[in-house]
Amino acid sequence: MFRSLVIAGAALVSVSAFAADLGYKKPAPVAATSAMCKEKKALPADAFGFATGSDVMDLGAWAGAVDNTYVAGGRGGKAYGYTGVAQVSTSFFPCLEVGPYLYYSLAGFKPFGGAETKGTVLGGGVEMKYKVFGRATHGVGMTLAVSPNFGAYNGFTIYGGHSSVFSNSYRMLVDAELVKDKLYGALNIELFQSAYDNTRPGFRNLSQFNVRGALTYAATDALFVGAEANVQIAKTGMWADGRFRASAAYVGPTFLWAINDKWTLNGTFRTQIAGTDKTGPGRKLGTAVFPVNQARLKLAYTF
Repeated sequence: MFRSLVIAGAALVSVSAFAADLGYKKPAPVAATSAMCKEKKALPADAFGFATGSDVMDLGAWAGAVDNTYVAGGRGGKAYGYTGVAQVSTSFFPCLEVGPYLYYSLAGFKPFGGAETKGTVLGGGVEMKYKVFGRATHGVGMTLAVSPNFGAYNGFTIYGGHSSVFSNSYRMLVDAELVKDKLYGALNIELFQSAYDNTRPGFRNLSQFNVRGALTYAATDALFVGAEANVQIAKTGMWADGRFRASAAYVGPTFLWAINDKWTLNGTFRTQIAGTDKTGPGRKLGTAVFPVNQARLKLAYTF
């Protein structure tokens, strides 16, 4: 049952960490007050897999997306999770991107020789991203992002069967052009928080500290291919200040395809290569908390 809970938590992480990041097509130049946000050449924020680039939408631009995240694999049985996010994003003020979204998460666990348990979360939130400075003016781009959301949980008895869920993500998104017009890099630092109002005291407040790094290569003007590495550390407490629960390291390939000037499709698959957890110290993987495999497929449209 505990493993089922944490796989559900892994699915929830994707809501805050991977919502929005929609802008690709750059419309007409915006007001001079946002000069530090403009780039000489746009770089799709989704070109880095689970990591995110620093570009934000230009003033008055609109985009929508359907983002799908899948997780699978856990210790002692069959574990799985899915999160779907539907989002619309725009910019009402220079350098600030706002994206409200709805999400649905499903997760389950079937122990070897035991009965399957599963649960769902239905909720919504808003992601806000502010670009502090751009690659064109500083050599690197940096954006700060938050993504609070609320949901209703129904399922595993560890939550008493029903619970209200609050989650939030604080992220710093940095990227740079490493080889002119060809190779780009991104670094993300994130604190993810989740809180439940109807569960065991030790599971009411949980958090993760995540570091993501990625490289992407512009094979053509429409196709980016690359690789990503990610380290995640889970603890109790809302500010990663409680007991250690688990850690995991992931690697995997990434791609983004600009189908035309309106549609983009991006995806990634990564697998856990190292880790440990409280239930099995010294083990090589943290699979009591973090899934073995994670995948993402996202379709976005720029209006």
